[in-house]
Amino acid sequence: MFKMKLVMCDKFLNKSECKRLINFYNLQPKPNRFDTTFPLSITQIAPQFLKDKINQLGMSINNSVIDWFEIVKWPSPNPGKNLHFDNASALTTLSSIIYLNDNYEGGNTYFKDGTTFAPVTGRAIFFDGKYYKHGVSAVSKSPRYTIATWLTRPSGGSGN
Repeated sequence: MFKMKLVMCDKFLNKSECKRLINFYNLQPKPNRFDTTFPLSITQIAPQFLKDKINQLGMSINNSVIDWFEIVKWPSPNPGKNLHFDNASALTTLSSIIYLNDNYEGGNTYFKDGTTFAPVTGRAIFFDGKYYKHGVSAVSKSPRYTIATWLTRPSGGSGN
């Protein structure tokens, strides 16, 4: 069976949108720690422009829409995350990482096959996280902010 490896989209979000989302995160009550990160679920409270952009690209890749997503702060220093598969849901059809900033060191997204993506503000990568093992390199000097998204078929999840 053929699997889509990865779709990368530079300038998926502009710098102003990214800054607005980081500010939005920082205005919320501090979320609970998960592993070495602080994820803030935004499935119900995300700005509509963000939902629309993610859903539009998800539909064009493999007919998928947002199931749930979060803004994740990786404080510095941070050991990163070892290679793993996404276990978001049995219905997950696509995973995505959107970089909201790049003013830190490390924090690359990498895959078991050696493919690596450096953080670039506004860059989005979409891939099948249940099929491709991936991780995050250690982060140093400043916090890393990303949006982690898990998508599903329109009838399989909340869809927004």
